[in-house]
Amino acid sequence: MDNKKKAVIFIVLLGVVSLFADMTHESARSINGPFMSMLGASAFVVGLAGGLGEFIGYALRFVTGYIVDKTKSYWLLTITGYAINVVAVPLMAIAWNWQIAFALILIERFGKAYKNPPRDVMLSFATESVGRGKGFGLHKVLDQLGAVIGPLAVALVLFLKPGDFRLSYTFLIIPAVAVMIVLFVAMAYYPKPSDMEETPGKSTNESEKTHENMGKIDRRFWIYSIFVTLTTAGFAQFIIISYHFAKNNIMPNDAIPVIFAVAMAAGGVGAFTMGHLYDKIKFKALILIPTLSIIATPLLFLFGYLAAIFGMILWGMVLSIQDTILRAGIADMTVASARGKAYGLYSIFYGAAWLVGGTAMGALYDISISYLVLFSIVFEIAAIPFMIYIWTHTQKPQVQS
Repeated sequence: MDNKKKAVIFIVLLGVVSLFADMTHESARSINGPFMSMLGASAFVVGLAGGLGEFIGYALRFVTGYIVDKTKSYWLLTITGYAINVVAVPLMAIAWNWQIAFALILIERFGKAYKNPPRDVMLSFATESVGRGKGFGLHKVLDQLGAVIGPLAVALVLFLKPGDFRLSYTFLIIPAVAVMIVLFVAMAYYPKPSDMEETPGKSTNESEKTHENMGKIDRRFWIYSIFVTLTTAGFAQFIIISYHFAKNNIMPNDAIPVIFAVAMAAGGVGAFTMGHLYDKIKFKALILIPTLSIIATPLLFLFGYLAAIFGMILWGMVLSIQDTILRAGIADMTVASARGKAYGLYSIFYGAAWLVGGTAMGALYDISISYLVLFSIVFEIAAIPFMIYIWTHTQKPQVQS
């Protein structure tokens, strides 16, 4: 079997892992807001849970990324992270107050912090031969499929047992077990995933080649990270969106996971397309993130049911673009010897943005929903100049940090 076919199979296997993982934690994500509301949490607490959880889930990836570059223990870190990630979700069924639910959300995100850098580095090895955008896009399609199936199953549980969030969390034991089974199968067939990168350390410009062994990071990476921070801070998290839907009776509780699944389906359809688009126009594809976010946020918070549906479709597309294009961009602007560190640093910026944005939006929501919308739009617009810098410096050698 040639290297390209092996790489595609590996991407599919990790995609199936993500499918089951997303069935687990994205299902929980679709109901965490209403569940915490039922337990008596305020909008600020819900926003803080989402923001702090995402900060932990992303900021700690720097540590994991550093360990990945030093130890090359891709599978050990990935399996440990997935185990923590998926086990924490069913335990939500025994949370008898919002404080315990809050803690479990943080633990689940901690598991994500552990698993993503080594998994993304392994994916970067495989996507070198099939195309960064297409490879990460294929992985994201499978990932999003799980994010559609899981919430729909939870919606069915809530339809049959109205308001029974605890039974919904208990059901998620099934995909959690499937995650671990497929992971061990993938490890058995691909014990050394780095072998799939035909030209390890291949870089996009001479400056990267010069500094490859030093593990240096291109200056563009830091500008890129500022763009990511601003646009992510302005992106509303679903935990506060679902809280808004439930609190204002925009839709019934059993419909909230369904609309989340619709968003994930839209993201899945868009992910592979956006991956192909990225391979053709590279960083110019970033314009979609602030543009769609600026349209989506008012639709989600200022209008009624139909506007919210359209807003969630756009929201799901932005989320999939973030997970596809942004990750592919990191691989294209960093050398293999610094890629784990780069993904880790990127995650700190991304996580900090989730923390600041989520907490601020939760606090602003308690004052005025209009302030939340204004906050979102201002941050998305502020990100655009940094995006333009990336466009205009794509092919130029940069001074290394």
